[in-house]
Amino acid sequence: MMEILLRLATPNDMATVNESYAEVGFVPSNKGELIVLAYRGERIAGQGRVTKVDADSSELGGIYVFPGNEGLGIARTIVEFLIRNAESTVLYCLPFAELEGFYGSMGFKAVSHMDKVPQAVSKKHQWCNATYDKPVLLLEKFK
Repeated sequence: MMEILLRLATPNDMATVNESYAEVGFVPSNKGELIVLAYRGERIAGQGRVTKVDADSSELGGIYVFPGNEGLGIARTIVEFLIRNAESTVLYCLPFAELEGFYGSMGFKAVSHMDKVPQAVSKKHQWCNATYDKPVLLLEKFK
């Protein structure tokens, strides 16, 4: 099996990153986010990001494995890297409901106190559930 290599996205990668997100209807990335690209050989096979929300929290998101690369551990490799490198006390995640077990296996749990969730994360959660045709969860992980 081909090795999965990761590298941080640079400003030169932003157009490509956002084209990929546009294809699946994800919110575009912005400069200043922690964005990682996963490679199999010379080709990008997936990507993900962490967006700073406030001084204590960030949002893990945009985990996207490109078609034809499923089942190879790419998503797990991306998420584990982002968890290790996120500089926040709490990391929020808004996955589709069918991914609850995947994120749970990495320590994410359902939000226990909605009143402590930053407004930007709550609003995005509402937007996701109004926009996508399948339910989106709100999970958290404390580091």
